[in-house]
This record gives sequence, C-alpha cells and structure tokens, in this order.
Amino acid sequence: MSVTTPINPQQAIISVHEKSMQITEAFQQLSTAASWQKGTLELTCLRVVQETDDVKTFVFQSTPQTRFHFKPGQFVTLQLEIEGENVYRTYTISSSPSKPYTLELTIKKVEGGQVSGWLLENLKPGHKVKAEGPGGEFNIIDHPAKKVLFLSAGCGITPMMSMSRWLRDTVADVDIHFIHSARTSYDIIFRHELDKTAQRYDNFKLDYVLENIDGFLDAEKLQQLAPDMHDRTIFVCGPAPYMTAVEQMVADSGFDMSRYFQESFGGQLMPELDTEATAQAEGYQLTLEKSGKVATFDPGQSVLEALEQQKAPVIGACRAGVCGSCKVKISEGKVSSTSQMTLTPDEIAQGYVLSCCSTPQSDLNIDI
Repeated sequence: MSVTTPINPQQAIISVHEKSMQITEAFQQLSTAASWQKGTLELTCLRVVQETDDVKTFVFQSTPQTRFHFKPGQFVTLQLEIEGENVYRTYTISSSPSKPYTLELTIKKVEGGQVSGWLLENLKPGHKVKAEGPGGEFNIIDHPAKKVLFLSAGCGITPMMSMSRWLRDTVADVDIHFIHSARTSYDIIFRHELDKTAQRYDNFKLDYVLENIDGFLDAEKLQQLAPDMHDRTIFVCGPAPYMTAVEQMVADSGFDMSRYFQESFGGQLMPELDTEATAQAEGYQLTLEKSGKVATFDPGQSVLEALEQQKAPVIGACRAGVCGSCKVKISEGKVSSTSQMTLTPDEIAQGYVLSCCSTPQSDLNIDI
C-alpha cells in the first residue's frame, strides 16, 4: 500500500515564487546582455547535435551572456590548443542573429583534418573555447536582393542556413531558391529543418542534387532546376572543386557575375601561388621589426609559412585568402599576392597583405 505525502501549501507557494524569481532574473540578464559585434570571446559549449555521421553542430553561449551580433553568412575564428600547440581555424556561423543568445557552428570532419577531427571527438558540453570575429563579406546584408539562388554542397550549407534562417525569422520579402548537393540523402545537413521550411513558406523553394542518384550538378541540371537564375543573385559555398565547376557553368551561361558571390571553408587547399614568384622566394630575407628576428625564406614558402616558422604572432585560420586573419603590414619590400579579398583600400594603401597567399619578391620588413 502506497502512502501519499500531503503537499504543504506554504512550501508550494514558496517553490512557485522562487521559480518565478529565477525566470525574472534570467529575463533581466538576457535583456541587459551586451552586444558582441567584434573581438575575442570565451564561449561555453551548451550542447552538441549530431547532424550526420561526420557533421556536428556545436551550440555556444558566452559568460556573461552576450547577444551575438553578426551578418548572416559571416564566420568566426576559433582559437584552440591541441597537443600543446595553438591552432586557429575559421568556421562559418550556421545560426541566425535573429536568435542572438546562442552561436552555432556546424563542422564537418575533414579527412586528415587536425582541427575538425579534434573538435568532433573532444568538444563536449561545458568545454570552453575562444572565438574571434565576426568577419566576412559573404553575407546577405552586404549583398541584399529580392530574389536569391543559394547553391551549396556538403558543409558549404552553413552560411546558406544562417541566411535562410535570418530571412525566414525576419519575414523578409525575399524569394529564395535553395539547391543543395550531397553524396546521399543521409548526408544532407539540416534536412528536417529545410524540408519543414519548404513546406511552410511559399517563398522558399528547395531542391537536392544527390550524387548517388543524380550525379554531380552540371549546367543542364542547373538550367532545369533554376530556369530563372538570371533574375536572381547567386550565393555559392562548398568544396573547392564544386565552386570551380559552378562558377564556370554560371559564367558560361552569360550570367551577370557582379551578382555572383562565393566563399569556401573546410578542407580547402592553399591558394595557388604565382609559380615564378614562388621560385624566387628562396634567399630573400625576412625581418620582424618588433622582435628583431631575421630569417631567410625557404624554397616555395609563403609569407605566412615563414612567419609561422619564426613563431611570429600571426593567425593562419582559413589559409585560403578568405578570412583575413593572417593579414600583416609590409613596411619594406614587395610581395606577389593571389588574394586581397578581405582587405580594405586603406589597408592595401598602408601595406597590408594576406600572408597566406603572398610570396616575397624582395627582402621584406614586417611590422611584427
């Protein structure tokens, strides 16, 4: 026979009051939270979501609580210590600034990737990481449009999700056509959310191109799926071969490339450096003005690689001339650069270069 303990009315009232006070305090903390728009933050992992077999979403919050202010499509640079070594990697934010109290990064485990593999295997709820940002010109705010075509492959879906979520949450009057490429249906990141969005919103059209069924996206498929693409602004993100192929087929179609924007993170290679400039790199001298260190460039070295060899305080995050974290100021000397993507005209005039995609054409003095 079970015995039911009678409820103490006074205790019940106190419990409800305490809960109400906790909710009120939490609301006050959120409503007065500072806005993070630039700089370095310490983030605490709240939870980890398994998206596919090799992709996880990490949900972060800062302490004290912060309202994350960024442009949908932008990225942050994580600062990590792995096996005693400080490493930096750039990842696009997959969440939307319309939900500002958490920041989400969706990361795919890259074959042979030191950082992505470590994150997926080791980063758990309660763990802390540092992040710097936000950054990037690949976003829907800087390139607004009434009709957009999102083309993504693999983990290149992350900035498109951030932009789609923002447009959906703000009830923007924007016609969206989202075409995502994946190996199989099981590899579609965010599939449940994408399908629900397509079902509920008339201005959101969704198509998948599955490699095991449809093959790769080509000009014919693109024309069939998006016959009105010339009326749209195109955003593209994915692995380097995918982006190269898409850019070529879009350009060949006669598209106005001033309305074509692309970005790539995850598994990309170093940009192809000027072979003549690279061949001449050997023997040029590198001087770090603040530390007084002097070194000689090795054959084929980029400025970033030479700086890293000297343990200089430079961040090599995306290593593809995209994120801008590796910019340095050249006080004297000349370089050959394959990208100035994130540099402003003023920075270029002052002598800043992206060290990951620059090679020396003379001895260099660097303001480090």
